Amino acid sequence: MVNPLLDPELLQQIRDVVRRDLKLSADEPIAPDMPFFGGNVDLDSLDMLLLLTSIERKFGVKIPNEKVGKEAFQNLGSLVQYIQNHRGASDVSPKMDWIAKLPHGPEFRFVSRVDEVRPGEMARGAWIVSGKEPYLAGHFPGSPIVPGVLIAEALAQISGIAGPTESGPGGKVAQIDVRFEEPAIPPVEITLNSKLIRVLGALQMFEVAAQVGSTLVARGSIALHRGEKRP
Repeated sequence: MVNPLLDPELLQQIRDVVRRDLKLSADEPIAPDMPFFGGNVDLDSLDMLLLLTSIERKFGVKIPNEKVGKEAFQNLGSLVQYIQNHRGASDVSPKMDWIAKLPHGPEFRFVSRVDEVRPGEMARGAWIVSGKEPYLAGHFPGSPIVPGVLIAEALAQISGIAGPTESGPGGKVAQIDVRFEEPAIPPVEITLNSKLIRVLGALQMFEVAAQVGSTLVARGSIALHRGEKRP
């Protein structure tokens, strides 16, 4: 029985997010008392991270720590109740969807989350790689690593967010000078950092770094061109 205190519209919205992020089939039942742990779903840490990121971004709430997270994610109903109680009261507002404003389609976005943006100064975010992506199947089969060229592309995309113009995030890569320090082994969350260090006409130069936890994976510089024509 559905708790009459739960907003039915919000309940359905969260069902849709859960079904999408956990890749549940259309006929998979998602009841309000469905547990996220120990039941049919039984989230692992990466599933939890993906779902948490989607919930915070879509509904403008913040799960401040692990204890609150465990309480909110007891089951679907408890998650709906948490969002009802905290939506609009968080310091994480339903701000600009930076990722959606990138000029790339969803299939070629390598930024999963944007954590901080100071337009014209810096941006910080993350790329979450599950290990199930099709392109990993042929990249060192049996012992996949995240392709360095895609880490560089992820850093270029977070740089496009760091230095937006009035037209929004974007820019075409003019130069990449990135050194790879350590491999990133999926499943993995790669932290992406970009800092604008120089502007010359339509060219913007960024200092970039990618990390897994405290381990530096890649670092270097990327230049983006934001004009119609390159000089």
